[in-house]
Amino acid sequence: MRHWQRWNGKEMNCSMSKIKILAHRGASYHAPENTKAAFVKAYDFGVSGIETDLQLTADGEIVIHHNYYIDSTSDGKGAIALKTLDELKKYDFGAYKGEQFAGERILTLSQLLPVLKDFSLINLELKSHMDKSVDFVGKILDIVAASGLADKILYSSFDENLLREIKQRSSESRVGLLTMRESMGRMSAEFTANLAAKYGVTDFRRTLEKAGKIQTLEERVDSLDFEIECLHPDYHSVLDNPSLVEKMHSKGIQVNPYTCDDLREMKLLKEAGCDAIITNRPDIARALWEE
Repeated sequence: MRHWQRWNGKEMNCSMSKIKILAHRGASYHAPENTKAAFVKAYDFGVSGIETDLQLTADGEIVIHHNYYIDSTSDGKGAIALKTLDELKKYDFGAYKGEQFAGERILTLSQLLPVLKDFSLINLELKSHMDKSVDFVGKILDIVAASGLADKILYSSFDENLLREIKQRSSESRVGLLTMRESMGRMSAEFTANLAAKYGVTDFRRTLEKAGKIQTLEERVDSLDFEIECLHPDYHSVLDNPSLVEKMHSKGIQVNPYTCDDLREMKLLKEAGCDAIITNRPDIARALWEE
């Protein structure tokens, strides 16, 4: 099986065997997620690259962390958006995974990028930020430009507004839309309605109408008013509908599902023609190459 991909305006003929492996939050099964130890460990498995998460601190710094709260990954408590970088640097982000990782500190994006310079692909996920007065996207683009690694970066987000802004400000940047499992659409709509009711959303009519429009992933992609290079679906979406990959490839869009940790399912994703797999278990994924 062969397909054509669009990557930075160029078309490339790629075979199914070219599948890439991205270590999710670094080698997060083997080391504390999103720490320097996890990213360094990812090199041991010979992966193509990593996936990580960007958050905004109270003083406008870009840090590496997945959850909005630090309670489950550090010896501290509270929301990142309410803490300054100096406050966050006081906490230990490694000991929860084992005493051998004690002393790992939260990383800024500027500190992280030099660690990743030898990977061929760096997937930066932008988490929707709280303080809209801060130029979140601009800060990220400036840091990446200063690193000299812009050609290795792929930006992803569940928030299409952030991806649109990246494209508007840096048209050559590559972006990937993150999506939930297609079958979760109805549950997501109900969750949104509950939040709107609880917290008194001003324009509740628009919120409910938007949440109630359940789209297939293909419809979601077609509804975008900007181009994306990649789709990053929950990997079950591909297992539920293997033709999704072929449909995306026909649009010139790569498919990089997350977060598959089972070798049997990884093989099914490879057979479906996925371009990359985002996984917590790069050690297991190596078997795809060894075959």
